[in-house]
Amino acid sequence: MNPRLIDIPLPEYGITTPPDFTAIGAKIDKALEDNFRGKEVAIRAISLAEHPGKTLDGLAGLIAEKGTDRYDPKRRPADDELFAPYRPDMHASACTIGKDHFGEGADFVRKFYENILLDRGYRLRIDLMLVYDLHHLAKAEKVDPKAPGVSPRLEPYLFRFKYPDRKPEALLGILKLLG
Repeated sequence: MNPRLIDIPLPEYGITTPPDFTAIGAKIDKALEDNFRGKEVAIRAISLAEHPGKTLDGLAGLIAEKGTDRYDPKRRPADDELFAPYRPDMHASACTIGKDHFGEGADFVRKFYENILLDRGYRLRIDLMLVYDLHHLAKAEKVDPKAPGVSPRLEPYLFRFKYPDRKPEALLGILKLLG
């Protein structure tokens, strides 16, 4: 099954000045509602800036084919060292679209504008939002080799694929935030 590719025109969305989180988020939320209402999902936002040499359509196509933006095993995510004990496949936000999904789009845009600046020292624009079927994912557990037998710790925003050999099946859609 191929993921839905959904274009969201957002010419007003940039990062040189603070974006209108609410207005941009409302457009993202509408696309989520229109396409995934009632679905239990995990949403992952990514920036084209972190994928040098890739175009928006090229990256979306690669992700659709592989089921993930972690298409190159040599490429390490910015926070890899911090989260290595969890061995996550992704950071994502879980919700049920239309039930506990309120202002998700605005929250993502705000985090990429404000929080990433604190974490990395620069701002990022969201270019793609990956929508995964939550039933194909499991929360990542922190594995502490120094404490065998201790119950693992779960993180609510770190996930692993339940079926690593079937990643594309987990991907329901890709929202392309067009500039």
